[in-house]
Amino acid sequence: MMKDMDRRDFLKLLGIGGVGVVFVSGLGSLAHAAGNAAMKYGFSFIQMSDTHWGFTGAAVNPDSAGTLKKAVAAVNKLKTKPDFIIFTGDLTHTTDDPKERRKRMGEFRDIIKDLKVGDIKYLPGEHDASPDNGEAFQEFFGKTHYTFDHKGVHFITLDNVSDPRGNLGDAQLQWLGEEMKKLDKDSQIIVLTHRPLFGLYPQWEWATPDGAKAIDILLPYTNVTVF
Repeated sequence: MMKDMDRRDFLKLLGIGGVGVVFVSGLGSLAHAAGNAAMKYGFSFIQMSDTHWGFTGAAVNPDSAGTLKKAVAAVNKLKTKPDFIIFTGDLTHTTDDPKERRKRMGEFRDIIKDLKVGDIKYLPGEHDASPDNGEAFQEFFGKTHYTFDHKGVHFITLDNVSDPRGNLGDAQLQWLGEEMKKLDKDSQIIVLTHRPLFGLYPQWEWATPDGAKAIDILLPYTNVTVF
């Protein structure tokens, strides 16, 4: 089926042309999933992705100026509040104008200030970071790759977008290797990336050319989940 549709049609089919909210099975069952996860694991978090603030075009999302605000409102209505939210890239829509890029990031930041969640984390997408190797993103949201721990789970965020080719790069791979050496083999680990680490569909840049090297680093560990 992939051969018979373009990337825009596929995103439209998935319903993520303007904003993606992912937690187990999507926004429609977000409250139920968050509640179940909190009971089973002691905490829950929400992954939000591809908000593309600044995009205009009714063909994919006729409400591009309102979708992000609606997503914020939906999260705020949850009975079970997540411990944190992580935005996994394409916070803003791409632009070649550095001034406009920063304007969009500032607007995005202002909108999500209304989220009633104490901890919000960020990861860039290619629309945020590829035009300037992540310079503007870091000004607004901090590091493009980092680790953090939460209630016994070790989280690792990887940047496979600041390099316009989609590579992690030798320096980041070395950093990942050193970080993993600090952990026990049976540690609970969650890895978050914007693009998949494998060649899901390279024609649409849904791949990481050197992702196999990262997978090799992760393979010796028994409890690794990649979002």
